[in-house]
Amino acid sequence: GSYAAIEATMVAKSKISNLMELSATVQRIRRQFLMMNFFIRKMGASYLSDELLKGWIAEVRMLAYRVEDVLDSFFYHSIQFKKDKFLNKIVKGSHYAVVFNGIADELIQIEKDIEHVSKLKDMWVHPVSQLIPTQVTVSEQRFPLYNFPQLMKDEDLVGMDNYRQHLKQLLGPKIPALGVISLWGMGGMGKTTLVINVYEHHKEEFDINVWLTVSQAFTVEALLRKLLLEIRTCKLAMADGLVNQRQQASNDIDNLGVSQLKRELQEALTQKRYLVVFDDVWDRRAYDGIHDVFVDCRNGSRIVITTRRGDVAALAHKGCQLKLNPLELKDALLLFCKKAFPNSNDLEYPLKLQELATDIAKKSKDSSLTECPSELKELATDIAKKCKGLPLVNYSQLKDLAHDIVKKCDELLLEKLPSERHDLATNIVNKCKLFPLAKCSSELQKIAVEIVKKCGGLPLAIASIGSLLSARMQLECVWKQIYDQLPCELEKDDQVRGVLTLSYYDLPGELRNCFLYCSMFPEDYLLSREVLVKLWIAEGFVVKNGDSTLEEVAEGYLMELVHRNMLQLVHNDELGRVRICRMHDILRELALSISKAELFGTANNFSEMVQMNTNVRRLSACRWKQTKHDVSKIKFPHLRTMIALESFTDFVPSMLSESKHLTVLELQDSVIDEVPPSIGDLFNLRYIGLRNTAVKCLPDSIEKLVNLQTLNAKSTKIEKLPGGIVKLYKLRHLLADRLSDETRMEFRYFCGVEAPKGLSRLEELQTLETVEASKDLGGQLEKMIQLRNLWIDNIKYEHCTELFASLSKMPLLYSLLLCASDEKEKLNIENLIPTSTMLQKLIIRGCTAERTLDCPMFQDYGGNLKYLALSGCHLENDPFEALASCVPNLTYLSLNKVHSNSAQTLVLPALSFPLLKTLVLRNMSDVNVLKIEDDALPCIEGLYIVSLSNLKSVPEGIECLSSLKKLTLLGLHNG
Repeated sequence: GSYAAIEATMVAKSKISNLMELSATVQRIRRQFLMMNFFIRKMGASYLSDELLKGWIAEVRMLAYRVEDVLDSFFYHSIQFKKDKFLNKIVKGSHYAVVFNGIADELIQIEKDIEHVSKLKDMWVHPVSQLIPTQVTVSEQRFPLYNFPQLMKDEDLVGMDNYRQHLKQLLGPKIPALGVISLWGMGGMGKTTLVINVYEHHKEEFDINVWLTVSQAFTVEALLRKLLLEIRTCKLAMADGLVNQRQQASNDIDNLGVSQLKRELQEALTQKRYLVVFDDVWDRRAYDGIHDVFVDCRNGSRIVITTRRGDVAALAHKGCQLKLNPLELKDALLLFCKKAFPNSNDLEYPLKLQELATDIAKKSKDSSLTECPSELKELATDIAKKCKGLPLVNYSQLKDLAHDIVKKCDELLLEKLPSERHDLATNIVNKCKLFPLAKCSSELQKIAVEIVKKCGGLPLAIASIGSLLSARMQLECVWKQIYDQLPCELEKDDQVRGVLTLSYYDLPGELRNCFLYCSMFPEDYLLSREVLVKLWIAEGFVVKNGDSTLEEVAEGYLMELVHRNMLQLVHNDELGRVRICRMHDILRELALSISKAELFGTANNFSEMVQMNTNVRRLSACRWKQTKHDVSKIKFPHLRTMIALESFTDFVPSMLSESKHLTVLELQDSVIDEVPPSIGDLFNLRYIGLRNTAVKCLPDSIEKLVNLQTLNAKSTKIEKLPGGIVKLYKLRHLLADRLSDETRMEFRYFCGVEAPKGLSRLEELQTLETVEASKDLGGQLEKMIQLRNLWIDNIKYEHCTELFASLSKMPLLYSLLLCASDEKEKLNIENLIPTSTMLQKLIIRGCTAERTLDCPMFQDYGGNLKYLALSGCHLENDPFEALASCVPNLTYLSLNKVHSNSAQTLVLPALSFPLLKTLVLRNMSDVNVLKIEDDALPCIEGLYIVSLSNLKSVPEGIECLSSLKKLTLLGLHNG
């Protein structure tokens, strides 16, 4: 042993004198690594158009990846070396010598490469940049065509009629106070196009009208100068003599300081009705810095702001914020056809004349058109009759019908009709001239629809592709090729690329990674907040901020991406947080393009994966089918993340054996029933996702994953966790249960896992779902003071006293689920008396005492609850009256199989539940009358009444719920 140790030391000294020197080298390289990352974050946005610098940054990024790998290896083996006992170190001396020598070699080479790459910048990048004759702004350097808004005709503003009318109304003088109006939405949505259209039509109604495009690199002083210059010259026509006056004004303004500029502006705007447009504002400080110059003379002056960011849009009052949403398919197709068939003068007509006819017929019967000419009514009826069953591809019939429609409409237009009837007739003519696509073959029509769907209602993308196709032959193979190459075609379009990448590079460095990560999921995939937050933390994207937890910081990142319109909000949860979001298809394609270029990650099918760059860091293999190929040949030694959703996972064992640096393994909804023991060798693994798989057990080797933060094994077939899981001291989220009844009809349709001995060692655990109750569970939980989300299953009466007393002491508990062992098992919650105000979400499943709502949990603490779900509980005569007083601040309430002594009539008292947004009533067979009194549920959005088999009629007072958006009535009165 002594000889082997001496030999190992000699081998080590041939490369590096000792382990201390190696540690010093590692720290030196680590500092270089941090500077590399800071540099990439800083420079990525500023020099997007500099190809030389982009190439050099790519080299720096590759070096950073290499450094990350070798540092991980060093720290892992250093920990193993320190853990080993003295005799083991002697026995493994040769092994450690080889490992550390290999690391030393790699570090020596990395230092040489860093020096070489640094010299490359001095040799090539700086000299070339000095040869550039003029310096332009960052915004102009990236996208020279983007800053010049173009006026569009009213008829070209497809799908924006409501927005335009609303904006016109807000600009009107009806409200005399100075008003701030904001239009916001993702890039390419048509905000600037819409505003300039309305601006040009109405600017003469104001004494002063100014349009300012605000760059990302704005300064308050520059904005003030530009605003004053525009105000002084806004009435001047740009004739030769007046250009000189403008130049003189500019010279005078250049000599003014900020305070003087503000005084001049206030004087210029006093007693004037003015309209000022700030286009493309990225930072609310741009307006905050100059808002005090806008004098409110109570004469209907207006300020309009266009932005992509929600916080900037909030500068306007809520009623003056116009959020532009993606076009509906009908409008998107219309815009596409306007661009794809720009010179079509033939009468080639709608995809759905039936829809048009119904619309016309409806309007002709409108009360405001009672004196509508009989010819117009006959025309509408005629269209409706002819359109029934008229096939889309029958071009000759469409043409004949359209000729007839237009002829009759033109005759009507010649008459002196009242304005409403004139508008209706004009509308008929215009609509009949839509969609020349009807002339094309059904195959071409289908491709067109798919192209438009792929654009996701984004007007800029639709217009770009439509214009591209206008110059191509109308052949199926040609359009199919464009559809298949859609991301590449949009990438070639300067304006599309400019608008979208501008949004990406405006993101802070940490948000860019989070945004790119979302592209690893399939197209149109619904992204869960809870999953994203845990994944981002595992990847190391989230930076600690003050006293906030990493999870809270990550939720802030998600909110910021939604507010910047980089992600689309689908649903909020009952507590107002983002629950589900999605990524716009076009933005996803942009993110994938950037990810591939930076080797951040890629999403591919199997055939493409075989040819993929083996240096890839993240791989999305979602919805892959079973393959006959030899998957053992697939090797990605630098892989950090594997996301395989809804896939066959026969490639996983090969991945686990070859990808030693793997950090994230997400296999949700995939075909897998066994986790290979080799998973224990992945020292860097921080996240394992096995949700909704057939996995029955976890290997004992999982105890070696000392860096694991999240284990999600919900809805699997796992009944017991390995005892060694309590050694994973960095574990933050442990989710494991088995779905015993897929129909979810049984009381315990999911069952928790047995709590392993020593559970209390997991001191960093924040989430524990779902664990079975036991005699000693309360004692263990009492020591786990970081727990925030806790689900406990299979609770028996004898567990209640000690268990609930322990739960009461948890200082940070936020969400709690308590489930009895069966429907008849009584839960005594008298001892559940939270000492913290953090608990907002409470779910109780099981029989409770008759006077449950008299317990301290509800009487003393109920005002803090936002979410309450009771199932199988026994409450008072009319539970709503008691609930309204003890839990008044609920936003979500669900009552399932709730019993009371005599609750045949349920009454929601007047003014009750002022914040409630969702109310669910299920399986309450005793109830035959439900009343909603005046001013109850003023904020309700969703009302779900299911399986109230004796309810005789629709709830009384439901017609007064003005905020109601969703109503479900199922399984009611059987008679």
